[in-house]
Amino acid sequence: MPRCAALLPRLFVLAALAVWVSGCATIKPTAPTADGVQAVYQTFLANQAKNEPAQAFSLAGSLSFARGSKSGRLNYRFFGNYATPVRLDLTTTMGGAYAHLRETGGEFTAFVPARDTLFTHADTRAGASRLGMPLPFTLRELAAIVSGRLGELAPARFATSKKVADGYEYSFSSDPRLSSLTLDFQGKPRHLTGRGVEPWRVDFEDNEVLPGMAAPVARRLVLTTPGGATLTLRVKTLQPRPAPYPAVDLELPVPPSVVVRPLDAAGDQGLLPDL
Repeated sequence: MPRCAALLPRLFVLAALAVWVSGCATIKPTAPTADGVQAVYQTFLANQAKNEPAQAFSLAGSLSFARGSKSGRLNYRFFGNYATPVRLDLTTTMGGAYAHLRETGGEFTAFVPARDTLFTHADTRAGASRLGMPLPFTLRELAAIVSGRLGELAPARFATSKKVADGYEYSFSSDPRLSSLTLDFQGKPRHLTGRGVEPWRVDFEDNEVLPGMAAPVARRLVLTTPGGATLTLRVKTLQPRPAPYPAVDLELPVPPSVVVRPLDAAGDQGLLPDL
């Protein structure tokens, strides 16, 4: 009998543990509430809007690209007015001029010094692709994405949402180009995907609040373009400007003797020089 009495406390402890474990086993993660999902998306839109008062921008950094067996690295200066014109200057790592791109309205022009040619096209995306830069954006759209103004492109409403490892993924049904946007739990962009036969994707990394910016921006963006090319863009400096650039500052440095060539021939592909 004394031995049985000694066992009773142990039995009570074991029984209590069994009840606790069985209770834990029935606990399931709670699904995100509709209010919480909506709040994160609204935080994203509000943060992006904080960066929108600037009328112009100036970016500098480096970009590396890879497609199949080809790869290379360039430095860039990206500047202009959000209402266009926008200019993108590309230089080699040794400092030599590689290409000067400009967009105004819907017109795209590119001066390639090695070809001594000014290429033109009525559409930026089509023209850049023929030149050898398959981008899913116009230069102005790229400027908005890189400088923390993604809210200008993202719809005000999403169709569906789901919880993922690093936040929430929001899907769009009515947007002809954007498929989904993934935000972290603080409303910062993580991934943006687009529609098409060959969908594209942008990954946003190394978020940081830069001088003059009211909300964090990504210091590193990785773009997987149609056709399987990968473009990694690193932002070293970003300066918002309260006033637009003068028109003369956004003209391309084109010599008088340059050859002007429309980018509309069937054979126009990969006109940029190899690195």
